[in-house]
Amino acid sequence: MEQKKKTGGNQTAQRQRKRRITLDEYKERYLQVPRITNRKPVFISEELRNRLDRLVRYHGERGMSASGFVENLLRLHLDTLERNFEAWRKL
Repeated sequence: MEQKKKTGGNQTAQRQRKRRITLDEYKERYLQVPRITNRKPVFISEELRNRLDRLVRYHGERGMSASGFVENLLRLHLDTLERNFEAWRKL
């Protein structure tokens, strides 16, 4: 007999994560040239940097860079999970 997993409130979040987005949605979220002041270095592997460079060169607009992509990605991630971080901090 197969047992069903309990997902509770996470089911909606899981569906949203699995939904495919269009290229236009992806560009709107991640490939907009961000305004970055007071830049600081962050180190990543050469392999990952090369992959990011290819993605940005192919799909990004003029002026977009791997650093800009990382900036956008991390801002979205932190904004999306901000409530979780606050709740975890209080544990």
